[in-house]
Amino acid sequence: MKKHYSLLVISLITINFVQLFAQIDNGLPNNGLTHKMSESEKLLMNNKKTNLLFTNPPVGPVRNIAEFEPSEAVIIAYKNGFGLPFSLIKDMSNTGKVIIAASSSNQTTALNLLNSNGVNTANCSFLTTLLDSWWTRDYTGWFIADSSNHVAVVDFTYNRPRPNDDAVTTLEANYLGITMYGMDIVHTGGNYMCDGYNGAISTVLVEEENTSLTTSQIEQKILDYLGINNYLIRPDAQGEYIEHIDCWAKTLAPDKILVDSVPATDARYSQYEAAAAYFASTNCAYGYPYKVYRPLISGSSETNAEPYSNSFIFNNKVYVPMGGYSAVHDTAALQCYRKAMPGYVVKGYNSSGGAAWYGTDALHCRTHEIADRAMLYIEHFPLFGLINSTTGYDINAKVVSYANHNIASNYPMVIYKINQGQCDSLTMANISYLSYRATIPVQNAGDTIYYYIKAKDVTGKLAYHALMGQADPHFFIADGTQVETPENKINSEFSFFTYPNPSNGNFVLFLKSNYLGNALIQIFNITGEIVYSENFKIVNGNSMKKITTNNLTQGVYIIEVKTKFDVFEKKLIIE
Repeated sequence: MKKHYSLLVISLITINFVQLFAQIDNGLPNNGLTHKMSESEKLLMNNKKTNLLFTNPPVGPVRNIAEFEPSEAVIIAYKNGFGLPFSLIKDMSNTGKVIIAASSSNQTTALNLLNSNGVNTANCSFLTTLLDSWWTRDYTGWFIADSSNHVAVVDFTYNRPRPNDDAVTTLEANYLGITMYGMDIVHTGGNYMCDGYNGAISTVLVEEENTSLTTSQIEQKILDYLGINNYLIRPDAQGEYIEHIDCWAKTLAPDKILVDSVPATDARYSQYEAAAAYFASTNCAYGYPYKVYRPLISGSSETNAEPYSNSFIFNNKVYVPMGGYSAVHDTAALQCYRKAMPGYVVKGYNSSGGAAWYGTDALHCRTHEIADRAMLYIEHFPLFGLINSTTGYDINAKVVSYANHNIASNYPMVIYKINQGQCDSLTMANISYLSYRATIPVQNAGDTIYYYIKAKDVTGKLAYHALMGQADPHFFIADGTQVETPENKINSEFSFFTYPNPSNGNFVLFLKSNYLGNALIQIFNITGEIVYSENFKIVNGNSMKKITTNNLTQGVYIIEVKTKFDVFEKKLIIE
């Protein structure tokens, strides 16, 4: 590829009346700052001001766009260094656009470094601004889709006395030509993650830094500006000074979350386990418990906590910071991501130069996605569990182009398969404004139906739900009416399935019954030995039981549920 040695430079000038509080440039990488506030910054916090213009909230409904949704660019910063290895910047520049916040005096140096390290500078541009630090995640705003289905950005008061950083979102909005809303709340991007379905998670830091507001008032602001109606404010598992959620957890999809795991000897072990158990027992936006993934880290402290949760998702790529303490941990963490995110390209990066990774500050802190302003968005609540129907299985979706493009003919479509059969497709009918439906035909009781939605607009832009389409489809199990005579009759009074299956030994047992009673749950290995046994009360309707097995080796097992009427068995696979 031909190198381009010039960048588009966007110069935007603002008047900042609080420059007196800005950091004096000492020439050190990141101005010598760490995520932990310096003593001089602590003094400045007492007189902290902001030049953010607070605005009325956007007209609802509003949808907060998640990191794992389509992005057109990533914003990073150059402050006497990038804070990122050039191998990462190179990979990002070949995935999407890279916008570099930097002062005009630093741009030539930055450009020379990019070119000499093989970065695709044709995909890079500069946002001209004074800076205090390179933590773009923490001080740039959060993207929304407004009631007109256009992308906008919401800013907040940065929780550090760094006025140059605090002003970047205004410049970013002007650069992108989008509306910016100013929310009167102190916050930081490292302590916020959303699911794209009106849910979000932060630690209690948001309450500690907004003492003039009640929790209800905080939740109301988050609802008004971001459309978040399910704001989970959780205890900080790590227990370090930073209290950022991205130092120990990460949403990977609307129904998936990664929570670090520490050795049982770690002082914070119980806090990490409580955090994981909370999400494993809390319903995601789709209506079933989060799927929780647990990479093992060496410990909870700033210096020995491998920062695996501090990764960055950029379209179909996942960039993971490596710890460097244990090659075994690093390899296992990448495998954990690959298992959780089929279809994504997962790659690890070691820190370099004066930009080390820490348990409280790594790759995610120094990058921030910019939502695709021309996104083709699919809203869909997937079918799951046991579905009883005599007429077929309705797949409903909202499909909208944020660039106001029309949907291509014969789209959207549902692509599905039964068990391990061949894929088939159905064109979805436009049943009302932006709403579409297709019906998968009735299947045999016990069949597993895998499906995903594919959409395309007239410009050729594609979108999928689930995000990786065929690589990670939705699925459910048919229950009820038979459409052909099966070899083994299914008892219509009781049925169950496990999810996920295969699993790592931790899974959820979903049961459906038309009677009350006690059930005995047992798991047998291939020699018939009982390796798990527990009594459980079933209800008339749907029941759910989270099962955690310890020390089961990889292989095939049989899970048995025994009720007063019969005994039911299914195959269980442990990976």
